[in-house]
Amino acid sequence: MANHVLVPRGLRRIPLPARRQPVPGLFADFDRVFDAFWGGDAPAVRGKASWAPPLDYAETEEEIRLSVELPGLEEKDIRVSLEEGVLTIEGERVDEHSEDDEKGFRHVESFRGSFRRTVRLGAEVDEEGIRAVYKSGVLTITLPKLAQAGPEVRSIPVSTS
Repeated sequence: MANHVLVPRGLRRIPLPARRQPVPGLFADFDRVFDAFWGGDAPAVRGKASWAPPLDYAETEEEIRLSVELPGLEEKDIRVSLEEGVLTIEGERVDEHSEDDEKGFRHVESFRGSFRRTVRLGAEVDEEGIRAVYKSGVLTITLPKLAQAGPEVRSIPVSTS
């Protein structure tokens, strides 16, 4: 059914209003309001309190592998735990600057503060075989799956009566 059939006959000849453009500078005004509220650059402010590192998840029949980008951290700054099928990765990146930095110009775009990522695992894993390796700023967690018995196949006889 064509759209023009739904429009009453008397209104078909009225031209549609021209598309209106936003008031010039409207988006810049919104940016200023949000910057004033957040006290500056919103991502930098958000990074002071909490941040979420990127996480890659891959699953095969044998294992689950997670990779988390954590540049600038040390092993002691990272905690990994598994409880009731939920893997938790948490830690903190501390803002390390000296008083000399306060005297000059300093612009920071990297995130600082605590982080916490949780992943509900979709399969039973072998807790004894879990490996976590932190190398070149990337934490790789390998969780081998438990061998599960396949579904039992039961033959059902077919009768003619």
